[in-house]
Amino acid sequence: MAPTLSLRVRLTLIWSAVSLVVLLGLELVTIATLNAQMNGTVDRDLALEARQYQQTVAGASDLADLRTRAQDFLRQDSDSGSGFAAVYLIRFADGSRLTNTGDTVLQATMAAVASRPGVPVTTHAPRVGDIRVVTIPVEQGTRHLADVSIAVPLSGVQSTVDAVLGPLVVGNALLVGAGAVLAYVMIGRTLAPVRRITTTAAGISEGDLGRRIGYRGPRDEIGRLAETFDAMVSRLQRGFEQRQSFYALASHELRTPLTIVKGHLELLRREPRQNSAEIQETLDIALKEVDRISGDVSDMLLLGRMLLGHSGRRRRVDLVEILAVIYHKARGLATREWRLDGTEPVPVMADPEQLGRALLNLVTNALGHTGDGDVIRLAARVVGGMAEIEVADSGHGIPAEHLPHVFDPWYRAGRRDEKVGGLGLVIVREVAVAHGGSVHAVSAAGEGATFTMRLPLAALEPAGSAALDA
Repeated sequence: MAPTLSLRVRLTLIWSAVSLVVLLGLELVTIATLNAQMNGTVDRDLALEARQYQQTVAGASDLADLRTRAQDFLRQDSDSGSGFAAVYLIRFADGSRLTNTGDTVLQATMAAVASRPGVPVTTHAPRVGDIRVVTIPVEQGTRHLADVSIAVPLSGVQSTVDAVLGPLVVGNALLVGAGAVLAYVMIGRTLAPVRRITTTAAGISEGDLGRRIGYRGPRDEIGRLAETFDAMVSRLQRGFEQRQSFYALASHELRTPLTIVKGHLELLRREPRQNSAEIQETLDIALKEVDRISGDVSDMLLLGRMLLGHSGRRRRVDLVEILAVIYHKARGLATREWRLDGTEPVPVMADPEQLGRALLNLVTNALGHTGDGDVIRLAARVVGGMAEIEVADSGHGIPAEHLPHVFDPWYRAGRRDEKVGGLGLVIVREVAVAHGGSVHAVSAAGEGATFTMRLPLAALEPAGSAALDA
């Protein structure tokens, strides 16, 4: 397989090719302009020669007089027919000719030129090269007396063009070469962030998620690519760290109750003659821990589905109705002063099972921070174009230093029985986010806590849909 050129080399070659095409175009325009200017100079010389001839032969009475005057003009033009001088070919009506050159091939070439009278044309003559020829008819009244052809060699013009063309070619080659070197250097500097991205990606693939590009240049396409790459790596690192933390916490949370269950079962095996009360107590503890494991596993499975984006099947539901169901369930959980606020419908598009689970988790969290007689209030309302669900309690509250961590998995503030957060609140946050909303907590030590979930309101139902539902 042939080696692939680097992007830097390919861009340099493309730049050089484009520059070469542009310079060649400019060179062609320059040569064409110079040719036109030189031809214009030659045409002016031809016009001058023609006027001199016309002044000499003017007033000729007949063909013989015209021939005599033409011969005198040719004798006076002693330089004619050599060097850059003009060449004359006079063809009279009787078939005779006068010329100042003995080159019969040149004469034939001049005679063969077909052009409009007085309009110069370029043709090629053997041994002479390109010539510029103009033909002028000589008439007396309605009588055609002769045709005068005047030619000027273009060797001088071509020499001038060739003299200019050589330096232009060399200059263009030098410009393209110098431009290619400069482009190679500048493209290399421009592509430096891309090389850093490649190096950083290679380091990340080896497990170093802490590497960043750290681009500090202009926010062009490459700058935005570098910023996007760094942001992507940061999200990957956070996700990896959260996953590692989650796995560590999950293993710890499951290991603890399993250890308790195993210890009590080992106790039963070592003491076969325990009385029924001790056996019942051991079984109660084991079953309680098994229930705890089951709940944690269920929470982890639900949280895993939420993190994978499986937000469930959504439909139009009324938060007030869901909150009323949670309220009736909660009243049987513990002795609290339960309150339910909100009677106006609050429609949202949600998975009722997931939303109900999140609200029940908020209620369970409130139970863990309150005692008998404390107030737990549930409310649903519309605020600022958003649906709000509020679960507030008058318990011992959450200290300010722990409040930012209440939605962290299995976050604890001190002893095991001072559990501030847990998978329950993580599930609440993920359900809110999955439904396009958010959740936040407000609390102070000794002043209770208020958890508020905000969700987008459902769109208004089309006219007649309520009747169809009914």
